[in-house]
Amino acid sequence: MAEQDLNLRDILGRLPPSSETAHLSVDLWPRIAAAHLARQHRRRAQRWTAVAFAAAAAFAAVVVVPPWLAKPAAAIDWQARAQALELQLNALSAPSDAGDVVDTELARIDDALQAAYDRGAAANELAPLWKQRSDLLSALLSARQQQVRLTRI
Repeated sequence: MAEQDLNLRDILGRLPPSSETAHLSVDLWPRIAAAHLARQHRRRAQRWTAVAFAAAAAFAAVVVVPPWLAKPAAAIDWQARAQALELQLNALSAPSDAGDVVDTELARIDDALQAAYDRGAAANELAPLWKQRSDLLSALLSARQQQVRLTRI
């Protein structure tokens, strides 16, 4: 047997007449409509809140998280590089063609490094000195490998 769709008037029509049902029948439809409208507004607000939350999460995922998760750039260990270059220079049998110029500059950088270590300098002060030493040794190694002779003018 198929069920019959009932509406509010059919339901109210089956109720016995009383003062409560008379009061319900007059006030019921506006209360149902108001409740339905309030429920729609609540759902709409929940949807907009969810959309705003999703937008904030997407913004955080795109802008904030990648720099935070990114690996820091590998810092060059200038001290190790300078030591490796010095070993390469010592392995070459050619004598120092640069003479006093390179030795003086190398001695100046070594004195500055020693002074920095003696006073307990921070890494941000030591790194540029090691870089200078490394660059000087690299230039000297390149000159020796190419058999360049430095002359003083």
